[in-house]
Amino acid sequence: MNHRRPLLWVVVLLAGLLVVVAWRVTTSGSKGNGKKERVIAVGTMAPMRKDLDVRLSYTADIQPYQQINVFSRVDGYIAKMHVDKGDYVRVDQLLVEVDHTDYVHAVNRAKANLAAARANVVSQEATIKNTKLNLDRMRSLIKDQYISQQDADNAQAAHDVAVAQVDSLRAQVHQMEVALQQAETNLTYSYIRAPFPGYISLRNLDQGAFVSGSAGSTSTFSRGILALQDITTVRVLVDVVEKDVPLVKIGQPAELRAEAYPNRVFTGKVTRVVQALDRNTRTMTVEVDIPNPDRALKGGMFARVELVAGTHANALQIPIDAVTRLESDQYVFIVQEGKARKVPVALGIQDRQMVEVTRGLTGIEPVIVSGKDLVMDGAKVDPKPMAAAAPPAPPPAPTH
Repeated sequence: MNHRRPLLWVVVLLAGLLVVVAWRVTTSGSKGNGKKERVIAVGTMAPMRKDLDVRLSYTADIQPYQQINVFSRVDGYIAKMHVDKGDYVRVDQLLVEVDHTDYVHAVNRAKANLAAARANVVSQEATIKNTKLNLDRMRSLIKDQYISQQDADNAQAAHDVAVAQVDSLRAQVHQMEVALQQAETNLTYSYIRAPFPGYISLRNLDQGAFVSGSAGSTSTFSRGILALQDITTVRVLVDVVEKDVPLVKIGQPAELRAEAYPNRVFTGKVTRVVQALDRNTRTMTVEVDIPNPDRALKGGMFARVELVAGTHANALQIPIDAVTRLESDQYVFIVQEGKARKVPVALGIQDRQMVEVTRGLTGIEPVIVSGKDLVMDGAKVDPKPMAAAAPPAPPPAPTH
């Protein structure tokens, strides 16, 4: 009887352990069943339908609308420089004076020569008048045979010579008038003026330097005295890729954004389309002119240009941030019965923050924009509607 008592205690101990294990399993199971599933807060936007611009985006350098190197049209030494690099000049403003001493003398000589030539004509016209009177008298006398035929012939010859000489003198007068006009032109050319308003971008020569109206072969002369730029309008040359060529037309609106002015949008239009592609780059050059009345844009600035090539009417659009791209797949998450649902989509054109959806959405389902990277297909979500993105701010008014 005593040797059975330890066995009884072992059985009781084992039974107690089984009760404890069963209780813990039951308790842990009940705790697991009571744990709440995680709900992810997301921001949603409903797709919208409105017209969407077809925009072709390119980068390019800004160029002045006009840019010239200023040369002298006469020979001489620079007597005075009236402007310097960075100066703004008006049309016809005096820029440079070439020493005009010789040109003033040339004008005076030409005037004197012209006056002498005209005096010779006046004198010869008086001679013609006298020879004509003598010829008429001789003709009258020969009728009455008071003079010989030889005397009459001599009078006629003298008159003819006088007439011929006056024609020659009148030709000399014309030559002297041309010479005076050329001398006055050269004198005018010694005062070099601005052909259009703009900024002096370069100054290559100083007072005392020799300039020539005919020397354009040397490096010094080929650069000119000054460089002048007109930037009241600027020009951008856009190299359009081959696939976009059919979309570009003269007169299309364009928008330009420069790195120097990130919050400004400058507007212009396509003014010229080069109707040929570059064989090396397979691109076509398109000229875009941008009004620049406050001259904020400068030649050489880097800019992004968008050509508005058309409009997709009533396009279904969502924020570009709602789209997830994974290798060749692109999809969005929509909210359906409190859960995120993955929906493959086909996209069309993009306009800044919005993108066109051509397939995959009906237009009524809320699309997850904020928090899309935190969810997966079937995850519970707590959707909060988001406000539509504000359009870009208009450019500030020009300051002069």
